[in-house]
Amino acid sequence: MYSDYCKVEELGQYYNHLTFCLGCMLCTRLEETHLINCPMYEYRKFKAYSGMGILRIAKAVAEGLIDISQGVMDIVYYCTECGSCVAQCKKRIGYVHLVNEYFDHLTILEELRAMIVERGLLRIPAHKNSLESLVRYGNPFGVAKKEERLKWVRDLEFKVKFVPKEKASVLLYVGSMYALEPLVCDTIKSVTRVLKAANVDFGLLEEEIDDGLYALQLGEKALFEEITRRNIKTFNELSAETIVTPDPHSYNAFKRYYPRIGRIDAEVLHITEFVKDLIEEGKLKLTNVQEVVTYHDPCNLGRRCDVYDAPRAVINAINGLKLREMERIKENAWCCGAGGGVMAAYPSFMAWASSKRIKEAELTGASTLITACPWCEYAFKTALEATKSPINVQNIMELIERSIKRS
Repeated sequence: MYSDYCKVEELGQYYNHLTFCLGCMLCTRLEETHLINCPMYEYRKFKAYSGMGILRIAKAVAEGLIDISQGVMDIVYYCTECGSCVAQCKKRIGYVHLVNEYFDHLTILEELRAMIVERGLLRIPAHKNSLESLVRYGNPFGVAKKEERLKWVRDLEFKVKFVPKEKASVLLYVGSMYALEPLVCDTIKSVTRVLKAANVDFGLLEEEIDDGLYALQLGEKALFEEITRRNIKTFNELSAETIVTPDPHSYNAFKRYYPRIGRIDAEVLHITEFVKDLIEEGKLKLTNVQEVVTYHDPCNLGRRCDVYDAPRAVINAINGLKLREMERIKENAWCCGAGGGVMAAYPSFMAWASSKRIKEAELTGASTLITACPWCEYAFKTALEATKSPINVQNIMELIERSIKRS
């Protein structure tokens, strides 16, 4: 059995962090309102389905006290990796501030998932299929033809550069979700139109592959490292000074995870950071838009990378637009439910989580729910029909495209 050969050392330096958990469950609740902010805990109603629960499971597994059963695996892979537990724990448990940023709940979760994959114990069909697709096709969605990744370009009214055949100062890294998911691919078209309107010298990778974060989140560390090295080599062979991505998952990978393996020479920016600079430099002229909107903080952009101000600055730069914040924002934001492999394996859980966020958005009186992430956008759009909500879901770049002042 697994416990016969699982040793404490398998969690290495991270094992010490497991002894820090007090079991207080404060990781599941917001300090300000005491609302439950851990999606899987509120959905499943058991303490095991929480940040605290996962730390306890990891400790028991590492000490050989329990095996990786189907029940344990269900708990370990139910987490959306939204990071709310990390944010709440660090705010309220003083000694956690002494812990390095990598010694957190999600790092432990990733190490635990890596144990499962390394031992050949992953039994979730959707996740196994995603990993196989990443190996074979360079994306987690089972799309075999690489030409499909650039199919959306045909709908553009202008030609775009393809690197490395052509040189560009800015590399627009699209990401698998925007390139291959029909429900959100209009957003990447908006991104390119906005960049074109600002006369940005940008290009697309002719042979783009996935950023690899999905592999890491599912526990396939070796595959993630392989993809990371390949991407870093590709990026550093280009002449691009800046890499811009509209996908917070890619941004999180490039900013927080890639440096553990290698260095990207170019500056990495999320599209909202880049567009904010374009607006401030006067390269994008925006017209009035009379509308009330609310903004959803994507977990990978906000809690994981601390980018909260840029999207709001972009929204507030549009005259006539009124931003009304939801009750839970920034580090306290409620997760859309799509991350961490949940979208593929537990779609009903994702639908429940995204529906709750849509209802919270409705309470603001806004007509449009804005986000800056394809995974969030997908979750909200698929939930609209079930909620019968009148609210519109839009990406921040679609909003900017609508507001560009035409000459």
